[in-house]
Amino acid sequence: MQFQNKKKIAYLSALTLLFSYAELLLPRIIPFFRLGLGNTVILLAFEMPFPAFFLLSVIKAVASSLMGGTLFSPFFLISLSQSVSSALLMQLLFKLNKACNKKIMSIYGISLAGSALSAFVQIFLCSLFLGQGTFSLLGPMLLFNTASGIITAFIAEKMKSLNEAENPKEEGSHPQEEKTALEAASLYKEEKSEKKQKKAITQILLAAVIIGASAGIFFIDNIPLLCAAFVLSILLQLLSGRKLFILPHISLWLFVLISSLFTPNGKVLFSMQFISITEGALMSGIEKALKLSAVSALSQCAASLRPPEKSLLGLSLSYYRKLSDRFRDTKGNIFTRLKATLGSNQDFTL
Repeated sequence: MQFQNKKKIAYLSALTLLFSYAELLLPRIIPFFRLGLGNTVILLAFEMPFPAFFLLSVIKAVASSLMGGTLFSPFFLISLSQSVSSALLMQLLFKLNKACNKKIMSIYGISLAGSALSAFVQIFLCSLFLGQGTFSLLGPMLLFNTASGIITAFIAEKMKSLNEAENPKEEGSHPQEEKTALEAASLYKEEKSEKKQKKAITQILLAAVIIGASAGIFFIDNIPLLCAAFVLSILLQLLSGRKLFILPHISLWLFVLISSLFTPNGKVLFSMQFISITEGALMSGIEKALKLSAVSALSQCAASLRPPEKSLLGLSLSYYRKLSDRFRDTKGNIFTRLKATLGSNQDFTL
């Protein structure tokens, strides 16, 4: 991959993270539904060659999962599937629309189609673990994603018309101070290389432990043991330096329990009009929620993992850190801060 292509993909991936970060500052009307503002960048990248566009959709999911601490949880598979499938559908519609002289649909229609597919993929994958009752949430999610698709298309249209998305300048290397003795320089390089190797081995071992522990949790069917695993995962998350946010777990539990209750099983505990809460469905929902919450907390421990700086993922995260620093340092409302951050790079145009 040419450096300029690699640089552009990395920067666009960083922009998706920036929009996702900015989204966290917006109030959520429905706790467990996200607007997905990161898709704004995907709507601006249709003209890229297909391999680069496909890679962008993959890096977008991997980078956001790594930053969010969900890379080693089932949520990553859902995020990756949503990102790739919706991106490919939208690019296909874009090329079809372009071939027809843009007479089929606007960017709003393309965005809505991608949002709808994203909702279906999410519900379908969730149903494989939570059961067919999950499809009862497809209607509300499609309605929410419709609003999300309109908002992301609007922002993308504004960004494109104002030509505000720009590429960061390529920064020069920062050479280390020259050593007076060749032996000292050689020794320093060896020590640095050894530190990198030890760090890489430590990260590999940490990833392996998290993957193994996460897989083991799904084989536990005893609720008291799952409660213990959940508490232990929370403690490990705190010990790793990650903050504990209660709302994501509450949202997860609501989603899982509602999905499970629409699949009656066993003794009826409570009935209200057309809804019956059964003992089997309730216990199954609690068990599944505990598993997902425990794995989610455990996966947070991997947020400290850092890919090689020269890799595409490492470069994306490096750009994101610079963009997010500018965003935080800028005063004003969220839109003013985004505009100032995106306009701070003068040598890149989409």
